Amino acid sequence: MVLYIIRHGNPDYEHDTLTPLGEKEAEALGERMKKEAPDLIYMSPRGRAIATAEPTCQKTGLTGSIENWMTERNEYMYSPDFSKQEARDAGYSFSLQNGVENMRDFCPEAGRESLIAELVASSDAFLERHGYRREGGLYRIIRPNDLRIACFCHGGFGGTWIAHLLGMTPVMAWLKLDLHTASVTRFDFRDEFDSGYATARCSYINDISHLKAAGLAEQKE
Repeated sequence: MVLYIIRHGNPDYEHDTLTPLGEKEAEALGERMKKEAPDLIYMSPRGRAIATAEPTCQKTGLTGSIENWMTERNEYMYSPDFSKQEARDAGYSFSLQNGVENMRDFCPEAGRESLIAELVASSDAFLERHGYRREGGLYRIIRPNDLRIACFCHGGFGGTWIAHLLGMTPVMAWLKLDLHTASVTRFDFRDEFDSGYATARCSYINDISHLKAAGLAEQKE
């Protein structure tokens, strides 16, 4: 199974839709996704995500389905106060030497735990619905398939979801992952060892080759 996590095009946040640039990005994205040949399309209920998915739906002949849990929320974003030592340490002290656990000592997701837990539970239910049940850091394959699933969502939500699939604390995504508008991230769920379990392997993150080919990558404000 292949999972595409796609951020919406350049947004008009005031009207929850796309700017003229965002519409061009969505068109270029639609051409790319037509070649990727998704079997299923899901989207956030937000207008900018739906508008981004429309060209892909038109070019593939598929009808997208709304997934309310994929919506954007302020809690999926974090603006640290770097005047405070703990914020500086938490965001940029990670290394293989001091490990992920030290990152978790400082928890800017305090007060957001329930929402993040909801995202994790919704992700698990969504993937199980498509044949892959999470058990620890692996996914038991309960219904093997070659489905290609495209999910049109948001920068904050998408980054947090990517962090979960990679087994990272959300802090890492909030501070170090900047998803470009209309970018594509791909995960492959593969049983590489004929074990009945799959790992969520990330083939690429934040790919905008389709925007570069259309001359759109440098127009973002």
